[in-house]
Amino acid sequence: MTDVRRHGGALRWAVIVMGAILIGLALTVAGLSIWGRLHPKAPYDATANINVSLTRPDGWRKIVDKPVVAEGDMAMISGSTATIPITAELFRQFYDYSDDQVRESKTIWHSTTDIAYEELVERRPRDPFADGSASQTPVSLILVTPPSPAEQKMGSDKGVEFHLTPVALDGFVFITHRDNPIDSLSLDQIRGVYSGVITNWSQLGGLDAPITAYQREAGSGSQTAMETLVMDGMAMVEPVATKVYGMGGLVRQVSEYQNGPSSIGYTYNYYINNLYRSNDIKVITIDGIPPTDENLISRRYPLTTSYYAVTRADEPADSPASTLRDFLAGPTGQEVIELAGYCKVGSR
Repeated sequence: MTDVRRHGGALRWAVIVMGAILIGLALTVAGLSIWGRLHPKAPYDATANINVSLTRPDGWRKIVDKPVVAEGDMAMISGSTATIPITAELFRQFYDYSDDQVRESKTIWHSTTDIAYEELVERRPRDPFADGSASQTPVSLILVTPPSPAEQKMGSDKGVEFHLTPVALDGFVFITHRDNPIDSLSLDQIRGVYSGVITNWSQLGGLDAPITAYQREAGSGSQTAMETLVMDGMAMVEPVATKVYGMGGLVRQVSEYQNGPSSIGYTYNYYINNLYRSNDIKVITIDGIPPTDENLISRRYPLTTSYYAVTRADEPADSPASTLRDFLAGPTGQEVIELAGYCKVGSR
């Protein structure tokens, strides 16, 4: 009888403890839900991947007489990290923004490539900030690299076709630590590294050290370029290190990795030279050809690519998005692109 009472008491205590745990979990979930409503999730702010101030360049000048769209419509723009300076320059040219106004603006930021395509397809505004402020203007123009197969499928699944207009040229580049003796690689050598065939720098004429090849997350503009522009259908090996989120994160990994000279990664030439600079990074030329403006315009640089002003194909021809897209592709718009530091599409 004593054993029965003892076991019965233990059982009651177990039930009480389990009940307390379940109540605690329920209160925690409820609390998180309330917190989430009171403190909306902040969007991924692409400016976190910029370590250079968005100031006007030396020799800046006013070249636009009047804006082609109203300032209130400019929240329609989203895009990649690498194209934020285009939006910043439009605000300077159209609305006489100072550098301080550019830095403080909640309109001059981009959601990153993959999210921007989602916003365009769904005709939704950009996500709200943590303080609750939010745009009510649906995204209708994005400044990005070409869509990935997944982004194309996302659009086609919802009956959306993209209209791509090239507005600037750039070079897709590979970066390594400045102490790496390798200065140039061929495309075949790069494919060998990222397909897992080449695993040691000594196979490329460098140090006897394993190659740490960083990759970006799926859907990012640079990952799409890597898969389509470089690998051209060839399967990429699983990354030696965890995939890096954000272009700034990749640059930091390559420059700060404890065995720095063994690392390699990829980004865009404009980004590494104008938006996220690091004294510990150098660009690897392709077959000895650097991504200069001249080599981009002539397409001599093998990995020349474009940034596009992308709208939906069903965007009205007289809408603010179409008007701004056409402006960027025109003569004055191309001057704005060049003033922002990019290589314009047309020949010099």
